[in-house]
Amino acid sequence: MKVLHIGDHAGSAAITANMCSKLGHPSVVTVVKDTRDGWDHGEYYQNVAQCNTEDTLVKVVENLDGDYDHIVYHDYFKLAVELDYLNIPSSYMFHGSQLRGNPTLFRKVNELENIVNTFVTTEDLLKYALTATLFVRPVDIDLFHPMDVEREDMGLCITHERFIDDCRAVIDYEDDDVTVVDRDANNTHYEDMPELLNAVRSYYDIKFQSTHPPYMVPEMSTTGLQALACGTPVWSNSQWFNSFPMQHSDEIVCANFLNTLMGEV
Repeated sequence: MKVLHIGDHAGSAAITANMCSKLGHPSVVTVVKDTRDGWDHGEYYQNVAQCNTEDTLVKVVENLDGDYDHIVYHDYFKLAVELDYLNIPSSYMFHGSQLRGNPTLFRKVNELENIVNTFVTTEDLLKYALTATLFVRPVDIDLFHPMDVEREDMGLCITHERFIDDCRAVIDYEDDDVTVVDRDANNTHYEDMPELLNAVRSYYDIKFQSTHPPYMVPEMSTTGLQALACGTPVWSNSQWFNSFPMQHSDEIVCANFLNTLMGEV
């Protein structure tokens, strides 16, 4: 099976496409350039085609018609609607922000003729998408693993500039020595993240949704899972976690993902 991913979110499409290709199912990702993930997952895996505009992306996909057996839309409803006429079996993956902000979107996605499967990436989204399949977010455990490096005696929290004060309020309540990093101003490339996560005593996984007031997401982020894979304890949703859940291994995730897709084609 050949799979085309449209859009990406925190690198999940690039990671999935990489492992699916290793498992014998060639997969690529296409995105609009100014919406690509800022941590350069596609640059690392060399499997993401960047288009300058949505119109260009549509033309690229139209020219690929017949080259792929399945399309996966990652939070890209507009293009799912526009390309539905291609009659290619397709899946839609909800990554969080769209569905939490617009619960009726799940019904609209399922009204598209060629959508044969829907996925959500965190368990809390299932309340908006009762018939969706949980897609366990993958971590590349060949890249993220414990390293023989000296750890600094400090905790780390990475967030967006607009959530820094909210994160500090949570951390101050916990009364720990934690450095809060603005990922918008101090972006770390994806391939450098394992060394960063190995170099700290702990990782504070605090993720907010852009609502008024900000909503604290009750799920561990991909960065938190990556920290666990590096052997770094993670504080998330008022709990400490010390071991990496192997169901998030990219090979296990992608094998299950492919089984689901092949059952729907």
